[in-house]
Amino acid sequence: MRIKTRFTFHLALGLVLWLLGTGIGIVLILEVLLPIFHVILGTNTEGVLVGWIFATSSLICIVLFGWYFGGPIGVIMVWIHLLSHGTYNQPVDMNKVYNRKGKLRMRYRLYQEVLLQLQSLAEQLQANEIERKKIEQAKQEWIAGISHDLKTPLTYITGYSTLLLNEQYEWSKEEAHSFIKEIDDKGKHMEELIQDLSLVLQLNNADGRFPLNKSNQDLVEFIKRIVADISNSPQANNYKLHFKTDSPVINVEFDHKLMQRVLQNILMNSILHNPEHIDIYTQLTDTGENVVIQIKDNGVGMSAHTMENLFQQYYRGTTTDSSSEGTGLGMAIVYKLVQAHEGTISVESEPSKGTSFNIVLPKNTTIN
Repeated sequence: MRIKTRFTFHLALGLVLWLLGTGIGIVLILEVLLPIFHVILGTNTEGVLVGWIFATSSLICIVLFGWYFGGPIGVIMVWIHLLSHGTYNQPVDMNKVYNRKGKLRMRYRLYQEVLLQLQSLAEQLQANEIERKKIEQAKQEWIAGISHDLKTPLTYITGYSTLLLNEQYEWSKEEAHSFIKEIDDKGKHMEELIQDLSLVLQLNNADGRFPLNKSNQDLVEFIKRIVADISNSPQANNYKLHFKTDSPVINVEFDHKLMQRVLQNILMNSILHNPEHIDIYTQLTDTGENVVIQIKDNGVGMSAHTMENLFQQYYRGTTTDSSSEGTGLGMAIVYKLVQAHEGTISVESEPSKGTSFNIVLPKNTTIN
């Protein structure tokens, strides 16, 4: 029964009981009690007495209605007030709401949906507050990590620049070239960090409408080239990369540059966060309307906590002290770019049992 119907029923029942009780009270007083005490009233006096009885019963009815209908509203208002001030526990007098069997008392059943919704809201707000604090803490750690990542290459740049500018030493051409090469590498690292920060801001502000430069391309050949390029990278010298597909050609609409970023990030993570001599498999499957890209390795795997927070942009599982590849934002960017392609990405992993990324992309999507 809905609140409106239940409220109307209870109000109508209360009014009927009030009228019935008032009528019975008047009859009992006039016809039973007064004759017992041999009290004889005149017509005018009897009318005044009936008026007093009616007024008294009305006052009692108002008090009872206020207690019955208004009492629960008072509890609800107190609860809402507590929630608005960040207190998510139930009001202290909530024990009055339930009987010994743990069921709602009669007058509170009138608002049982409201009470249940408030309980659900309190739990949700409390969970959101806990999550907000976790994200805020992770955000602070993330900012500290990014600051450290920017400071580390800047320290190298400053140090090598100081060496080159020191007039007390005569550096050979080879030494000067190695210093300049280090400065160039660290400068590129800082540029990548800034580009990642800029891309994350764009994706966050895009509101699901990030502009993509899509075209219909052969995804098989595209992934082959990416796997081959990474296989030839110096970091991948001691890793075995494999590629497999069930179709020679699979045409898909996607943004060449951004999809390359997605796959490179995942493959490079498999290399950078695993020991040497592991196998990294990339498999492409055509399911009809969608394509599935699976990137799987037999490396160290991830903990449940890391896997749960992997795609959070404020979560950093590792630092990037010396690597020019990782920025701490890679997987958050991967997640958002896959979403921008109207696809989904999931991860499965266990410690010491490897990791598997599964990307599902629609073969034909609307060009943003």
